[in-house]
Amino acid sequence: MDYHNILFEKIKSRVKNVLGTTSADHDYHHALRVFNLANTLQKTEGGDMIIIGCAALAHDYCRPWEKETGKPHFGDEALKIIDKEVLKDLDLTSIQIGQILEVIAKHDIYDWSEKDTSKSLELKIVQDADNLDAIGAIGIARLFSFVGAYNTSMWEPGEDLTFNEDFTHEKKHTSGIAHLYDKLFKLQDNMNTAAATELAQHRHLIMEQFVEEFMNEWTGKK
Repeated sequence: MDYHNILFEKIKSRVKNVLGTTSADHDYHHALRVFNLANTLQKTEGGDMIIIGCAALAHDYCRPWEKETGKPHFGDEALKIIDKEVLKDLDLTSIQIGQILEVIAKHDIYDWSEKDTSKSLELKIVQDADNLDAIGAIGIARLFSFVGAYNTSMWEPGEDLTFNEDFTHEKKHTSGIAHLYDKLFKLQDNMNTAAATELAQHRHLIMEQFVEEFMNEWTGKK
């Protein structure tokens, strides 16, 4: 087993200990899928796979802590936890650790209206991989896992499905279907890399087909 695989296996084990029993929307399997997607993108786009792989695996490590404390899973306190519990005692330089933590710190920040041209390639790839896992068949499954875990509705008939360009959480938009419109349908056009944009097209189509079928069944048309 080479250095990369040894490193990633150690991180996988540490992440699984924390995310292995969480809800399916942000669980250990999500981290693995993001890792695999990031690996696929890196083969086309380039970038440092050590930084990309470590950040992809650890990006949601503090989700349970966020739920418990109400503090962001990518904030300064969370980054210190990830540094101490995930990246410690590994064959990583301080520069590499800093780059990994920077990717995690910025991966969940969106720039709907104006692209951030200062993003590193590694950040672009991890963010794209995370966003790809939010759409398509897997994205739909994760969405309704979240709906069940947080006891929200699948759909509220008459709910306003028009949104501003910038994604904002609004109390009036609470259903699973609304989340498709307020965020998930926007992701296809907000990928950073060409490789991710290509993959996003099919996943976006899957969501469009799902909503059409969902509404037909909801209203009894089919």
